[in-house]
Order: sequence, then C-alpha cells, then structure tokens
Amino acid sequence: MNEKQENNILSQDVQQLETTLRGLWDQTKHAAEMIQTLRVQNRALQKNVDELELKMSELQRMLHEREEQVQVTQQQLRDIRSNGLGMLDKNDKAELRKQIISLIDKINSHL
Repeated sequence: MNEKQENNILSQDVQQLETTLRGLWDQTKHAAEMIQTLRVQNRALQKNVDELELKMSELQRMLHEREEQVQVTQQQLRDIRSNGLGMLDKNDKAELRKQIISLIDKINSHL
C-alpha cells in the first residue's frame, strides 16, 4: 500500500470514529436531559406524596377524635337508658309529672 491509500484509510477511520463519538455524545446529552427531567418530576411527585401524607395524618387525627366522640355519646346513651330520666333536670321532671297526672285525670274522667 502506498502512503496515499494509508492516509485515505486513516482518514476514513478518523471520520468513522468522529461519527461514532458524535452519536455517543448526542446520546449522552439526551440521557442527561432525561435524568434532569426525571429529577424534576421526582421532586414534584415527592411534594405531592408529602402533602398527601400530611392530609392523611390530619384525617386520621380527625377520625380518631370522631371515634372518641362516638364512644362518649354511646356511653351517655347507655347511661340515659339505664337511668331512665337521668338527663332531665328537676323542673323538667316536675313538668313531666304534671303532664302525666293531667293525662291520668283525663283518662279517669272518661271512665
């Protein structure tokens, strides 16, 4: 082979190497851009997760408070049922007695 052919082959090899390196560089740039995009998306998703976890904690706290309120109310209802008129004050009881006596008198008057 003469020197011109060797230079031609060498030139072709250099061009092929440059083309390969440009392709590799383009792929590297594209991968870096994708990584950056994914990082931004990941931060946004993490922010959403944090907000949802905070909201879930608040809802769990509210649910716990409501469950406690339900338990207290159920206990009060059981107490009322077991005590009969336990929730009426003295005036209410007196008024209820008067109404009952009045009804009994009306029933007796019809008999």
